[in-house]
Amino acid sequence: MSIVKRHLAESEVRMVLVEEICIDTGALVLDTKTEEVYFSADDDAYKNAFVAVFQAWAKGTIKGTAEQVFEATKSVLEG
Repeated sequence: MSIVKRHLAESEVRMVLVEEICIDTGALVLDTKTEEVYFSADDDAYKNAFVAVFQAWAKGTIKGTAEQVFEATKSVLEG
């Protein structure tokens, strides 16, 4: 696999994991009937999402640099 394809694959996995964590923390809301994801209005949930994402990164669950993880989280939460 080329380095570009590998980086794209890593980025995609990172985004999926971040989105799952944001849903789990309540920063995003998943409508199970439509599979649509909505933004929560809960500021504490947003803060908790960042904490949970970086805890997952520290444990090695999410790969990438701190900047990549921050940008992925910010992107998911800002839509």
